[in-house]
Amino acid sequence: MDRKATVVDYLEKCNAYAQASIARKMERGEVDETESWKSYVEFNEHAIEEISNGTLDHWFSPPPSQNMSDARRIDADSLEHAERAGWLSGLLSPRPLIVASTQDENGNKNLAPYTSVMAVSTGPPLLVASFSCNRDGRYRDTLHNLRTTKRAILHLMPSTLSSVQGVDETAAPLPQNESEWNLSGFTPSTHDPLLMNEAVAALEVEFIEDRALPDAVARLAILRVTGLWTSEQSIPPEGLDILCQHGHDRLTPSPNSWGKKVLKHYGKK
Repeated sequence: MDRKATVVDYLEKCNAYAQASIARKMERGEVDETESWKSYVEFNEHAIEEISNGTLDHWFSPPPSQNMSDARRIDADSLEHAERAGWLSGLLSPRPLIVASTQDENGNKNLAPYTSVMAVSTGPPLLVASFSCNRDGRYRDTLHNLRTTKRAILHLMPSTLSSVQGVDETAAPLPQNESEWNLSGFTPSTHDPLLMNEAVAALEVEFIEDRALPDAVARLAILRVTGLWTSEQSIPPEGLDILCQHGHDRLTPSPNSWGKKVLKHYGKK
């Protein structure tokens, strides 16, 4: 549904609620209290009319695209780490938010959010993800679990505020023997103990190896996709409505206001 249709649908629902309130007040004889509701309905109907006839089209037009005419160059090495991370997050976005589910050799389960997961090959199906370490030099539990049990399920999450709250809990620093499952409110599926019921879709992966990155403390892990968990009956042509990181530490729904397929990489004209 496009943005105009979404707004019109919302206003129509508001009016339906208002009309029901007016009817209840009339039944109770509270006629004097209906005037404000009637004005509210009239205002919404006027807005719906202007949206429908194009008067308010400028409200829904995308802002002008920026270009390089007034660009400046920032030397990446001159930036402090936090500022450099902010710039990279803000420019290289949106990126899908992934919640990785793993367990260690003792069966302790872990959840953790990542936005560094990227597909780099479809034959064989390979993903990469980077894993940082804390100030004590200890890498994330997810990397430890991948190295020991060789398996993870990577979840794509629905674009809801409740999902954001749960994801935020999975990022909390916890002792190694405590599980983020207990804080997030997410629940395991009966299909697989690492699969999350609340996800939109998921990728089951096998750990291949991790490698050092040049001059970095982060490690690059290579993962092979072994399974797809989905309720879709066919390939979703427009993608899924999922949480993304768009900007620095900001989670949003996947942008989907317009789209156009590109086909030349298939050799098509």
